[in-house]
Amino acid sequence: MNDAPELLSVRNLTVDFATAEGLITAVDNVSFDLREGEILALVGESGCGKSATALALLRLIANPPGRIASGSVAFRGQDLLRASEDEIRDIRGNRIAMIFQEPMTSLNPVLTVGRQIGEPLMLHEGLREEALLEKCVKLLESVSIPEPRRRMGGYPHQFSGGMRQRVMIAMGMGCAPDIIIADEPTTALDVTIQAQLLELLRQQVETHRTALMLITHNLGIVARYADRVNVMYAGRIVESAGADDLYERPRHPYTIGLLRSVPRLDQPTAAKLVPIPGQPPDALRMPQGCAFHPRCPFAVARCRAEAPALREVGAGHAIACWVDVDG
Repeated sequence: MNDAPELLSVRNLTVDFATAEGLITAVDNVSFDLREGEILALVGESGCGKSATALALLRLIANPPGRIASGSVAFRGQDLLRASEDEIRDIRGNRIAMIFQEPMTSLNPVLTVGRQIGEPLMLHEGLREEALLEKCVKLLESVSIPEPRRRMGGYPHQFSGGMRQRVMIAMGMGCAPDIIIADEPTTALDVTIQAQLLELLRQQVETHRTALMLITHNLGIVARYADRVNVMYAGRIVESAGADDLYERPRHPYTIGLLRSVPRLDQPTAAKLVPIPGQPPDALRMPQGCAFHPRCPFAVARCRAEAPALREVGAGHAIACWVDVDG
């Protein structure tokens, strides 16, 4: 996988939001790469900056109140943060597609589902009339929408939450993009449909060498599908590793805490889960030093004074921690 061509290179990405109480840094100096045919998972608690990172890649941060304060996002060598509006519109939905977390707010309530699926195909592929209709029907079939030809004329409110999410996935795959960014793509789905759609996304990766950036809270999904994992906390990546390496040997206290708080089949049924103590920090009142130190059982004096940068602790394995803990 490391020999695959690099599609996306993110360097020192920082996203701020202005609020009445002060400036919030939602994404803090984040850097990572995404390669062709790779599934990269982005995990962490709610509010850690996962979705803000994804939105920033396609310049979808609403300004105001948000802004991309610094950094670069290079797609095949082109910096998307400095591309013209015409250039970025040509890339969105075509070469980089995003499956949004909330389909009810992402789909237009006054346009039919068929119109919304067909719009990027008309814009980027020039499809019209019968060819457009057949492509849209096939996309709905691929995500298990019953009676797809009839449902093309339906409106979002006529679909269940799970079906709306499947429509979003169909839209994301429509133009066979180089990169799919999937923000909690299976949240509203039952486990059977979850498995079907995740297998569909993996098939897209394997068949078309698409790169998939998978944002999720579900560590079971990460273990089954991801090649690499970036763990985020308080806007920063605190651990980055291959999925197998991360699960076998987590090295950051936060990652260890996440894994210990998940039920496991290889443990006795009476075994208690070990939660991470405390709450994520207030973004307006971040603690000095490492943001995780108030919840960390391994914290030392340096953790309270100085924020650590990512450092290599093994081949392809990096942590942002002053104490190297072997999980």
